[in-house]
Amino acid sequence: MRLINAETLKLEEFPDGETPIYAILSHTWGSDLEELTLRDVEEGEIDKPGIGSAKFRGCCQQAKKDGFGYIWIDTCCINKTDLVELSEAINSMFRWYKRAAVCYAYLSDVPGDENPRKDGSKFRTSRWFQRGWTLQELLAPRRLVFYSLEWRPLGTKVQLGAVIERVTGIHRLFLKGVNDLQSASVAQRMSWAAQRDTKRKEDLAYCLLGIFGITMPMIYGEGGDRAFFRLQEQILRSTRDHSILAWGLGGESTGDLAQSQARGFLAAAPSDFANSGHIVPRNRSTAYLDSLEISGGSLHVSLSLLATSAETVGLINCGPEGDAQQVVGIPLMKVASGGPDEYIRPRGCHSVIRPIINSDALRKPIHIRNDNGPDTQLSRQQGWIYDDSDFADAHLELVDVAPRSSWDEERAVIMSTTEPEGNAHPTLVRLRHYDGASRDFILILEFKQQGAHAEAHYCIAICSRITLLTDIVGNLQYITRQVSGKRRASNGLLNLQLILERNAGRPMFTIKPKAMRYPPYSTVDVTVELQKPHLTLEIEGMLHAQKRWDELQHIDYDEESGELESIYGQLPLLWASENGHTEMVKLLLDNGIDVAAANNGKRIPLIAAADKGHADVVRLLLATSGTDVNVKDSESGRTPLSWAVERGHETVVQLLLEKGASITVEDRDTCTALLYAAGMGHNIVELLLGNGAAMNNDDTAWRLRQTLKGHEDSVLSVAFSHDSKLLASGSSDDTVRLWDTATGQLRQTFEGHQNDVTSVAFSHDSKLLASGSDDNTVRVWDTATGQLRQTLEGHQNAVNSIAFSHDSKLLASGSDDNTVRIWDTATGQLQQTFGGQPYINSIAFSHDSKLLASGSNDKTVRLWDTVTGQLRQTLEGHEDVIYSVVFSHDSKLLASGSVDKTVRLWDTATDARGLHK
Repeated sequence: MRLINAETLKLEEFPDGETPIYAILSHTWGSDLEELTLRDVEEGEIDKPGIGSAKFRGCCQQAKKDGFGYIWIDTCCINKTDLVELSEAINSMFRWYKRAAVCYAYLSDVPGDENPRKDGSKFRTSRWFQRGWTLQELLAPRRLVFYSLEWRPLGTKVQLGAVIERVTGIHRLFLKGVNDLQSASVAQRMSWAAQRDTKRKEDLAYCLLGIFGITMPMIYGEGGDRAFFRLQEQILRSTRDHSILAWGLGGESTGDLAQSQARGFLAAAPSDFANSGHIVPRNRSTAYLDSLEISGGSLHVSLSLLATSAETVGLINCGPEGDAQQVVGIPLMKVASGGPDEYIRPRGCHSVIRPIINSDALRKPIHIRNDNGPDTQLSRQQGWIYDDSDFADAHLELVDVAPRSSWDEERAVIMSTTEPEGNAHPTLVRLRHYDGASRDFILILEFKQQGAHAEAHYCIAICSRITLLTDIVGNLQYITRQVSGKRRASNGLLNLQLILERNAGRPMFTIKPKAMRYPPYSTVDVTVELQKPHLTLEIEGMLHAQKRWDELQHIDYDEESGELESIYGQLPLLWASENGHTEMVKLLLDNGIDVAAANNGKRIPLIAAADKGHADVVRLLLATSGTDVNVKDSESGRTPLSWAVERGHETVVQLLLEKGASITVEDRDTCTALLYAAGMGHNIVELLLGNGAAMNNDDTAWRLRQTLKGHEDSVLSVAFSHDSKLLASGSSDDTVRLWDTATGQLRQTFEGHQNDVTSVAFSHDSKLLASGSDDNTVRVWDTATGQLRQTLEGHQNAVNSIAFSHDSKLLASGSDDNTVRIWDTATGQLQQTFGGQPYINSIAFSHDSKLLASGSNDKTVRLWDTVTGQLRQTLEGHEDVIYSVVFSHDSKLLASGSVDKTVRLWDTATDARGLHK
């Protein structure tokens, strides 16, 4: 292995087993004229103009600063003209990066003053995150530090884990090395490379060798698809992970599903796994431990098959990580000329998510050929044939198609895009007249399944030449409804009609234009439709998505002003509130609709929602400025509370009472809310009596004392000192702030954490403040001087909770690394480590400091003896993650709160048996 001496800047070569400690560089290559080569370094030509010399010298200087004598840079340490050496280097690359003491990731397109955590930062959009080779350079090293153009440190991959996870889709546990890389599914690892590219297409496969623990010879010139196929062949020989077949899944939006170039059972490129990052293996039974074997050009596998008149889907042994009841189904088609168990994976059809089938009896061994038959895409998939000469005769040309992947320009075929659910997605075609001043024609083409047959549907509209097709796609549901049934259109120069001619034996139609003598009665102008206010379009889109067709017919807007006027003759907010359209209510409120507007001077939205029991709507309205909780309707003089109690809507009643609704306000018949409740015989009487006194006592009303501003990001934790004179706050801006509760003034800002501050806690004498962070550390601060007293290191993952013992001699910390640690506050020494409980979210000391409780993701509370370190009790009963635990002041009771929507009380004096929930 060649290394560069950081002091002499000369190359030195070391045999295996004698390699010294070295630093390694990760970077993106610039121009070949600027990069330093092996020959340049051998000849001492290290000061070429351009970025290459800056990287070389900067890396050497940083290594010396860090105490390393040697560095490795790919451009300088590999003889790329020797194909044998190059092949060996590529197969060894992952191992070299893993063995390095540190990896310097040099981001030449990121300035030194950049804050990587800021939304829109150049760090997040750096070219480094888009290149294929840098993926293994991110994952392999134990320690990786990012540097800017000026060689200023930006942070480590652990410190910036949350940002990198959002940019790359790689879970931070893999970035930190907590989760072994090989524990990620094949589909997950492939998805990490889906948005990356390489200069040579073959390298997109070769750069993944180390990530999959594979070695294979380099054959430059074989093409990217062939190289990627060989990679998958090698992976199949060493895995039983079915997720290697889980490519071609649709994303959240099916409007532009990528058209894979795969022609068999294996993917054509990592991009085919773009939507498979959440797919993991399912281990249901030993029957599913069959190996995946390639023989004679076919894949041999046992699958459950779901066959309908329209499709056959093979259920493979993997599925969404968050839903164990779902698996991936891959599209299959029986080979007409093959054996009874011979299938192909047809090109252009997407994988789907389907419910799991528990019976192994439906599984059968099949062979999937590594091709998709003669012109499978044309012989089976639905679409339209475009004849350019026919349209040229009508002075029209095709200028755009959406989604673009539907347009096979070489064959002049518009393919129908299939959604994950199996339905065909509408395809838009834009036609332009040769006359430069005319409007364009928009064709909306769609297949609709009618039993076993697919019927072709189309409609025509016009639009301005400057209207973007993407804008039409963004409002496609609304536009389709407006254009539905329009088979003719006129742009003023041409009166156009379409004729669809079916091709025998296949669902393909030839589109033929026909010029009409007279224009149609009406033509829809999509540009005009899009000029309707955004609010109207969104509301119509909501109703359309919910298939509330009748309600759509009763939306009225002013044609001249374009303003939304009414729905079913009612004011929009009133109608949405009365009918429980929570999202629509939010949309209207966000657009400044008057929350108190009444319909014909009578009913208002809050009363309508309270009457109907729409609690989520009531909650939105009460949170809006200008809402009067005791407002009366003009007809009966009744309040929202009066209507809610009469109808028995207990949740709504509670919401209104919490906002100060009066139980004694009388309506025109001198009836109060309490009287209505009693008259109807509801249990709400008890609720009113229990809340009424406090709610009507103005002297006890809560008032805002202070708003403490200064943090630059979300506040994640707050804590009062035990003398109530100080308030501490921990934030995602990586700081802790200390406030004076009497004046609201900022007393101290504690800086030093390298990630979110998730928890803060005062010692009981208020002299110390502890903070826990996602940077895996606990820091202890002096509240009087603001000085950092101690940094407690040892956790291997984020610290979620901290707590002082009541004598302040001990400090406990709970972490995502599955441990609770007990520290001596005087010395900072680690006293105890309690392990075996995953993702600890909350900890608490008993008031005699003898017990420590911890709640975690495993749905249990554990009680630990702080003196001996022994586990005293495991409290079971919760059905989901536990986020909070606390002891009563006499330590006889322990409370725990969980995602399962319960609080459980445990009796610590009687073996911690559950009392209530």
